[in-house]
Amino acid sequence: MKYSEDVFSRAAAELDKRRNDALEENKKRIAETEKKYPEIAAVNKKLAEAVTEISKAMNVSNVYEAVMKIAQENIKAQQSRNELLVAFGYKEDHLEPPYYCKKCGDTGFVEGRRCECLEELLKKYSVEELNENCRISLRDFSEFTLDHYSGDNKEYMKDTFELCKRYAEEFSADSESIFFMGGTGLGKTFLSSAIAKRVIEKGYNVAYDSISNFLRKIEDEHFGRSEGKTMDILLSADLLILDDLGSEFRSSFNDSAIYDIINSRINYGLPTIISTNLSIKELNSHYNERIVSRLLGMFLRVELRGKDIRLQIRMNK
Repeated sequence: MKYSEDVFSRAAAELDKRRNDALEENKKRIAETEKKYPEIAAVNKKLAEAVTEISKAMNVSNVYEAVMKIAQENIKAQQSRNELLVAFGYKEDHLEPPYYCKKCGDTGFVEGRRCECLEELLKKYSVEELNENCRISLRDFSEFTLDHYSGDNKEYMKDTFELCKRYAEEFSADSESIFFMGGTGLGKTFLSSAIAKRVIEKGYNVAYDSISNFLRKIEDEHFGRSEGKTMDILLSADLLILDDLGSEFRSSFNDSAIYDIINSRINYGLPTIISTNLSIKELNSHYNERIVSRLLGMFLRVELRGKDIRLQIRMNK
């Protein structure tokens, strides 16, 4: 997958920060440990002198034997330091830089290839870049109120709210997909955005927007009217939220794109949240059987009940 220059720059800057933070922490640990335990300072001095000794060894007749001898002494010194660290209550690697990624040492590359940590950063920033133009504001569960619901609907929506909050708190790569159904103004977008906010706070990549906006970008990129990899991002995000299914322009291209998104994410085992104002009857008339069967058969269907909250608020003003 191709990434923009800005995404690469942000990923590189994050890696630099991680690496510098690890090296600064390492210096701090060394200084504190040597000050407290002279024995460790002595071993560290011996390890540092090994570099000079190797340089001198290059001038002797039997370089290989000289270097091997220094290397063996170095190993013994490291073992001695590890034993001292453990004896003083530290872990053996306490004086090694605490890199965020042990595989690449926060360089982003292992044997000339992108490390998993770099790929994760590129994925994260590409999703954030895509979300920058999203018209949906992230909301917080604390903003939710049951004041606009009454009777059985109030108790039902309380349970629905708790389900959504629990879903967000327990979210993982194995979480199931959700299909929100219900009339206009019942809180589908609010609950979806609240889930998105909490899942993002937990460190996951969440792509969220109206399905119309996503499809418009995908179509423009497909026909060369703009640059980007929206489809790739949607297919790889940890969580994808498609708001207002059914509001998009009806076309064979959009129908195909919707099917590809839904089917691919099901096959990849990636959770998706989709909301719609359409009834089951309207779904069947709008979309082909392949799309409808996946929405109704592979998603947890959550139907919201009550009266249009937006209309109630306007009437009460």
